Amino acid sequence: MGRWDDKFEKAEKKWASWSMQEYAQQDRVLTDIIADKARQKPDHVVFQFRDYPVTFSELNQRINRAANGFLEMGVKKGDMVAIMLPNCPEFLYTWFGLNKIGAVEVPINVALKGTGLVHQIVQSDSVALVADTQFLDRLNAVSDDLVSVSNAIFFSTGDAPETLPDWKDCTSSEFSALMDHSDVAPEADVKFSDMASILYTSGTTGVSKGVMISHHYWYEIWSRSIQYSHYTEDDVLYTGLPFFHGNAQGITIGPAILAEAKAVIVERFSAGQLWDDCRRWECTEANYIGGIIPILMKASPQDLDGDNPLRLMVGAAAPVNIWDDFETRFNTKLLEVYGMTECYCCLANPLDNGRAGSCGQAITGWDVKIVDDYDNEVAPGELGEFIAQPQNMFVGTEGYYKKPEETLELFKNFWIHTGDLGRMDEDGYFYFVDRKKQALRRRGENISSFEVEAVINSHPSVLESCVVGVPSDVGEEDVKVAVVLLEGQTVTAEELIAWCEPRLAYFAIPRYIAFRPSLPKTPSERVEKYKIKKEGVTDDCWDLEQSGIVLKR
Repeated sequence: MGRWDDKFEKAEKKWASWSMQEYAQQDRVLTDIIADKARQKPDHVVFQFRDYPVTFSELNQRINRAANGFLEMGVKKGDMVAIMLPNCPEFLYTWFGLNKIGAVEVPINVALKGTGLVHQIVQSDSVALVADTQFLDRLNAVSDDLVSVSNAIFFSTGDAPETLPDWKDCTSSEFSALMDHSDVAPEADVKFSDMASILYTSGTTGVSKGVMISHHYWYEIWSRSIQYSHYTEDDVLYTGLPFFHGNAQGITIGPAILAEAKAVIVERFSAGQLWDDCRRWECTEANYIGGIIPILMKASPQDLDGDNPLRLMVGAAAPVNIWDDFETRFNTKLLEVYGMTECYCCLANPLDNGRAGSCGQAITGWDVKIVDDYDNEVAPGELGEFIAQPQNMFVGTEGYYKKPEETLELFKNFWIHTGDLGRMDEDGYFYFVDRKKQALRRRGENISSFEVEAVINSHPSVLESCVVGVPSDVGEEDVKVAVVLLEGQTVTAEELIAWCEPRLAYFAIPRYIAFRPSLPKTPSERVEKYKIKKEGVTDDCWDLEQSGIVLKR
């Protein structure tokens, strides 16, 4: 493989001479676009599920079969259908099969159980459920509460059960029966402005909310992703992030379709497998999120680290202190973006003029500001909340499904309020600091959990960490960190404090340190901070104030 400069130069030369096929506004219906691609390039492999390729023609035919199957089942335009599947081709046939008839996909977090699982299926008014049988134990446990569901369709990525479940007032069937229909496109009146998806928020700060996404909004996300990543038909995109997450749907699946590129899909992210996968399939881009970059950097150096085809990794929250070292070691470039499902993605670090640690500038079609608690724009360098506003109609979410008060709060003063804190420099580059509800306040000082974690994670023995605020006996909060060490490594709490002292303000240094074998995470590799915060000061917490250590101010 060539060095990164060679990879980048070749890709940029292609980008300069290549242009994406644009679709007029009225033609921005996702399944119409897929059908058009199938007519133009029927044999082009657009998705690779390990050893299983899917061409545009096969994708379109199977979408039509699923669409006809849903119609026969009684699913109609405007109906919601929940999808609880792992990363597999059947997820795509289901999603786009629903969209083909004007119905709406509701992807369900596959880690959910109990009331959280019921909430997303029932609050969305899902009339049907498509699920993998590996999740039957948790679905059976709440089946009586799935009152909106009248049809359940089951697929098995592993061993199939001998019999399908018999739920009250619900008809069960196999996925193969859904697909046993004509591959001729059904008659349907679907408009670009129709809802295509409801994606639920993570729910880390409260009950999860269903974000409504139209066909046109997905088109905008996909096309802008191509624009800021400089994707062309030569690119091979890679992801192990879950399909129920906006990252995989918006940055991998859609851009591969629209750019007539190829997406390589694996079941889940694996730090030990990523580079070998990318070499095997000659991937030019891979996604990251959460702690993926630090975890990859913590792996033992290998001679082959820089010998890979990746020119680009796209994602969020890459720590600035390892940014340059990561790009050098792995011979690739980090492209930071910022956004949430409601305004995805409104910021991107320019490929040709990016700044380490920045999530970039406002992309085409979006305005972004940093404001105070009264929505007044703050001066460059000052801390405030990210707010965003689309410049064009049918871009961004219409709001939260059946949540009018939360929708009004989101769109206060006609701007999308993200709940994220950050700064903007004099040149218009934005920098994420923390979630507004995860920022800490200790003895009159504001603390970014994100920045404290970056310092602790930079310790050679630390794999990852999670910083939260816990109640203080003198008011406000004290800083607690849960720390996971690299396998075979040891470090004491006192040594971690010594590491932090020259790198953090005294008030940001954790009072409590708890060493853990792992951190609770969502399938999309986000640490579930609320669980660590909720537990408060636990028996395994080392206490700085009881240690006798005196911090220098």
